[in-house]
Amino acid sequence: MATKVIEFDMGHRVPNHKSKCHNFHGHRYKVEAYVKGPVQKDRGQSDAGMVMDFGDIKVIMMKYIHDVYDHGAMYYVLDPIAQESMKTAKALDPDLNINMVDFIPTAENLAKHFYEIIKQKLQPPTKLSAIRVYETPNSWADYWGEKND
Repeated sequence: MATKVIEFDMGHRVPNHKSKCHNFHGHRYKVEAYVKGPVQKDRGQSDAGMVMDFGDIKVIMMKYIHDVYDHGAMYYVLDPIAQESMKTAKALDPDLNINMVDFIPTAENLAKHFYEIIKQKLQPPTKLSAIRVYETPNSWADYWGEKND
């Protein structure tokens, strides 16, 4: 198994949360991707002796996670406060990085979301084993995929 880590900054809101997380706020997210598969045989390839080159994992994670969400905001499409706030914000600045998603943007849901994104970008026999999303240095969620992944 090989693991790659990226970090990015993103705002979100957890509607109906019993504590202060119902407010708009942000985190320095850390995402770890755990990739599994056979170690490549030595056939003169750059990735010989590796499950997957760390640089190749990084390219995928940066393009499809970091570059999409960094310094942006993610909100649940059914959150009426976020809908109204983001509509006004986008009217004032159409270039704002705002991502409306069909799930409440908790660490658990982000882990599943990022898992689904990265899983589709890997070439067999390499597979994604798990994603870990740190919301703070001491709070994280893991997503291990479905049985058939």
